[in-house]
Amino acid sequence: MFSSNNKNKALILSKVNVRAGKKLILKDISLTLEPQTIYTVIGPSGTGKSTLMNVLSGLSSVDSGQLLYGEQAYQPKDHVLGLVPQNYGLLPWETAWKTVTSNVKISQKKRKLTKEDEEKIHDLFRAMNLESVKDSYPSQMSGGQQQRVSITRAFGVDGDVLLMDEPFSALDAFTREKIQGLFLDTWKNHPATTFFITHDIEEALLLGHKIVIMKGQPGEIHQIMDSPYNQIETLEEKRQQSDFYERVNALREEIQA
Repeated sequence: MFSSNNKNKALILSKVNVRAGKKLILKDISLTLEPQTIYTVIGPSGTGKSTLMNVLSGLSSVDSGQLLYGEQAYQPKDHVLGLVPQNYGLLPWETAWKTVTSNVKISQKKRKLTKEDEEKIHDLFRAMNLESVKDSYPSQMSGGQQQRVSITRAFGVDGDVLLMDEPFSALDAFTREKIQGLFLDTWKNHPATTFFITHDIEEALLLGHKIVIMKGQPGEIHQIMDSPYNQIETLEEKRQQSDFYERVNALREEIQA
């Protein structure tokens, strides 16, 4: 889309420590986020998952350690980031269309979008089934529709990194499954290095190419594992694998151990 030239570089964290006052929140975090890969991040509450995302977004600073993007120091302000927060982050006075187009203009430092830009945004609205609410305000949309607008806004900037903090946690099970599928289909057309926090173990297995397990207080990375279902195309096929729920239970036991 509104293309960045940096999407083929790894985002590398090395021995990162973060404190809040005197309290250590993250301890010795070393993690390489490979380009155009979805990392689902899971672990008990209080293990620093959101703090780690805040470091990547520039909302929190590190006390020690190193962050690199490729071979250069990683400064979030120098990158186009797509962000999907838990609460959708929509402004009540902006329509769905305005929400997405305004974000693209700000991220791309444009005063006005080209016709090509607008057509690409139209394509995203079609992909996310949002055409019927294009001119609606948040108060006129369901939770599922608001979340799809939030996701569309993040994809619209075609950023180097996509940061998602439990984006589907407030949705009912049926809506969540539907939007998971829409998210993954759209991601395949607009891939980005993706840091995706979830408390849903099934979701971690279904959406992640790699699964990061965090534990402890201060938070540490306990394990990084490849999803066993990376070669399977659809979410429905993944759910139908004979060992899917066995793997869900094994991952739950690993997190709780």
